[in-house]
Amino acid sequence: MSGSLQRPIKVLHVAETIRGGIASYLNELHPKQEASFGADNVHYVVPSDHRGDLAVDDTQMTTFERSGRSVSGLFQMLRASLQAIDTFRPNVVHLHSSFAGLVLRPALAARPQAPSVIYCPHGWAFSRETGRLSHKVAKAAENLLARTTDRIICISGDEYNEAVRAGIPADRLTLVHNGISKTRPEPQPVAAMWPSKKAKVLFIGRLDRQKGYDLLIEAARRLEDVLDVRIVGASVVNKFEGPAIPSNVTLLGWLDRREIEAHLEAADLVVIPSRWEAFGLVALEAMRAAKPILAFRTGALPEIVVDGVTGALCEPVAAGPLAEGFRRILEFDLKVLGHRGYDRFKQFYDVQKTHHQLQQVYADVLQGDERQPEKQVQLQSDLSSNI
Repeated sequence: MSGSLQRPIKVLHVAETIRGGIASYLNELHPKQEASFGADNVHYVVPSDHRGDLAVDDTQMTTFERSGRSVSGLFQMLRASLQAIDTFRPNVVHLHSSFAGLVLRPALAARPQAPSVIYCPHGWAFSRETGRLSHKVAKAAENLLARTTDRIICISGDEYNEAVRAGIPADRLTLVHNGISKTRPEPQPVAAMWPSKKAKVLFIGRLDRQKGYDLLIEAARRLEDVLDVRIVGASVVNKFEGPAIPSNVTLLGWLDRREIEAHLEAADLVVIPSRWEAFGLVALEAMRAAKPILAFRTGALPEIVVDGVTGALCEPVAAGPLAEGFRRILEFDLKVLGHRGYDRFKQFYDVQKTHHQLQQVYADVLQGDERQPEKQVQLQSDLSSNI
């Protein structure tokens, strides 16, 4: 760490929802931050119904009630966060995803002597599949709120470039790639018996439109004699209302980490049919298990998956190209692709590197946080007039 930091880092993570990628991100990061900052200096605000997704001690957790995504749920998150700030007294608040960033950043900007604010969008709202007006509003909001943010963490080169194109000042942005532990969790013994002569395909993720589960089901229907597909996950944002499930697709719901590792062990390949993807931690989990990946050429996935080397990429985003992608990847030696992916994972995606880079970001904002009081007053005034 550059410079000498007088104060210990005391970080509060806040998320409106964690199920899926954000829970994986926090679970990977937590042991590193706890070891570096101390167990008493890392705390979380998360929804109560996702409490079990986070492998941390109850004393490190503040929860709030929510019933789906609603104004009431956002208010409960805000109230729980402000209470946690008053009790825990962090010097860094690390916000995860758009809704936490949208609600907390104005509230913290309006507070005197607020902690430093780090924001990680985990995928820009303006990069998602929405209407033109929604895109414009999201870009305007992110540009305005960037002025209240000490640092914005982009988890992929694609996310960073999207931010610059949207007009977000580059001096607010820092690229910190996701990483996971090099040590793979032990697979649950005999949890994933998969006696099939077809290609065994595993999907892990939310059954929400973003993740393209409907495209996978349609591609599987077209390749019923070729593929045996298992889907680990469930809907988070909306109720599952997907197409009828063909006979070669099995829905498993959410599983614990060791069960997921058992299914990874048994699978021939992992599919990530996301319509948009800020990063895709599932890709790293697949590579760590030496499994090849089939994905669309979208978002950060082309940064992670090397076409024809560690997996296969297809485009455009639709069921037909996905089915063709399956046919193409099955022409390769899947074990060779998987081992190349494992080598790439070891080289680039260790969570220790992610932790060190985030620690440096925290240290930098705290060292620069002998913040001129007049600058903070001006920021609050500008924000109030704009909102």
